[in-house]
Amino acid sequence: MAALSKSIIGAGATLASLVAALANDGVRSFVSKWLGLEAPGGGWRLLCVVFALANLKSLPFMWHFRFLNGFLYHLYLQPTPIPAHALFQPSITSTRCSLLEMDYNLHKSNSTYFADMDISRTHLFTAIIRNGIVKSKNPASGLGASQGTKKRHMIALGGISCMFKREIKPYQKYEMWTRVLSWDRKWFYLVTHLVKPGVARPKGWTLQPWKRGDGREVDEEMLKGAVFASAVAKYVVKEGRKTIAPEQVLVDAEMVPVKPEGWVYKGDVEMKGEANGSLDKEGLLPKMFGEEEWNWDVIERERLRGLKLAESFAALDGLHEVFDGGERGALGRYHDL
Repeated sequence: MAALSKSIIGAGATLASLVAALANDGVRSFVSKWLGLEAPGGGWRLLCVVFALANLKSLPFMWHFRFLNGFLYHLYLQPTPIPAHALFQPSITSTRCSLLEMDYNLHKSNSTYFADMDISRTHLFTAIIRNGIVKSKNPASGLGASQGTKKRHMIALGGISCMFKREIKPYQKYEMWTRVLSWDRKWFYLVTHLVKPGVARPKGWTLQPWKRGDGREVDEEMLKGAVFASAVAKYVVKEGRKTIAPEQVLVDAEMVPVKPEGWVYKGDVEMKGEANGSLDKEGLLPKMFGEEEWNWDVIERERLRGLKLAESFAALDGLHEVFDGGERGALGRYHDL
């Protein structure tokens, strides 16, 4: 209720500012002429413009614009090189719930979460494997050409599962925290948390060093109460029809070193809460690593922690086998738009 009140107050303040601007004769004349308000149907034209602006992210092709904005920025415009030890750090994307994203319960429709998370994962994954993407486009890098093909790497979403916890009100602002959870021989697993803004406070900003980090500790219960939803998605990287192993993708992207010959992980992977199928806070939120401690012992420990959850998600691939093709009959056939 408080969030809805804040949204209404914010919208009211914006409207008041707009009314004040229109009180100026010159501004009013320009707006009236530009929108054609004096022409027949001018009032309806104005309402359409206001409605479009209030639902900008839901307009046709806006998803493509948002996707390309994140992808191209990290690929070509990101000014700060990403260090390898930032592999498990989250990327934070903020947005609001527009009117067209609401369902009949007057909160954000469950189906619209997935479009938003596409954008958040694009920011994160492009930032993580940026160097590898650039190399795959350059024949001189040895990627692709050394394997007898000139095909570029392609990234494909293989599946997503989302757990909903709290509703998001109309025009309420929220943040999407996306990070690498783990990987196996084929798939990258990314986790996204949709949370209330301002509750979680990063202690540093790796790709935006001009921002000041917050050293204050945040209460664990406050963090749990800030979560609207959490989701896991899996990505595969292809070169033509050939799957590129995630570890090789990270090596190409200079995010992990090449494994030393004969290296075997000997770390302790036992975690609190493992007996009942859950992970403690330490297992879900890896600390910030320094460059000096970034080695395969650290990398593998974090990968295995995330894999405990990722394996449960991967097991859902068995759902495809449940489809029986109507062997026991069907209720009916219905049509949709």
